[in-house]
Amino acid sequence: MDFPTLFLLVACAMLVAVVLWRLRVVTIVYPPNVGLLYRDGRFQRELAPGRYTLFDPFRRTRVVKVSCAALPVPIAEVTVLSRDQFSFKLTLSPVVEVVDARAFAESQPAVEPSPLSAFMPQVASHPALQAIAASAAREIVGAVALRDLFDDPALLPTELQKALENALPGARVDRVLLTSITLPPETRKMFTEVERSRIEAEASLERARGEQASMRALANAARLLKDNPALANLRFLQTLEQTPGPKTIVMGNGTLPLTPAVGVTE
Repeated sequence: MDFPTLFLLVACAMLVAVVLWRLRVVTIVYPPNVGLLYRDGRFQRELAPGRYTLFDPFRRTRVVKVSCAALPVPIAEVTVLSRDQFSFKLTLSPVVEVVDARAFAESQPAVEPSPLSAFMPQVASHPALQAIAASAAREIVGAVALRDLFDDPALLPTELQKALENALPGARVDRVLLTSITLPPETRKMFTEVERSRIEAEASLERARGEQASMRALANAARLLKDNPALANLRFLQTLEQTPGPKTIVMGNGTLPLTPAVGVTE
């Protein structure tokens, strides 16, 4: 084989190698994601976190990445009506964890990848979650009074978690975060006035109890002084001892209690 022929073969081999190199598809799956490999629309296998090199000259493969982390999914404000006909808004965030990536991904509307890429990322969310969560919240709130929700803040998240736990294919809802309750101004004012009235009534009751205790103490002291006149003299002397400054004391004839002087010396 002469040199020109050898050179031509080497050049062709290098050209083929470059073409094959450019036709490869490199996909990296980072945790906590998993990859789903599809070829011609059919599921092939699940890809654990790692680097994958696929030979795909005709772009027939597709890798869908699904996050398996338990993350809260924000839900738009939901308007609900309680059993006692109070309307208000809730903001919810279910914590969704994907347990079966394929079932979770295939239960959603298909999205075709870009012609230049066989990779399509997907987060841990579901288009049906908004409607399912809103329907469950309306049903649960409609069975309880608004006051019950205030008295037991964990009631609504607990019941929602039970209703949404297995509502999504391939995923579970570990818990539901109730981020806010928005009451209309007139409802908020009414509940504020009720709470203010209750606190004022409790304060009035405490003041009445204090006055009754004070009156009982004074009545007991009056009975003691009446039965023991000497206690009045002792109490008077104790008061004089605790009072600062010079004092003039006029003593009685022994038949009357001690009385303070009319004037006080300087």
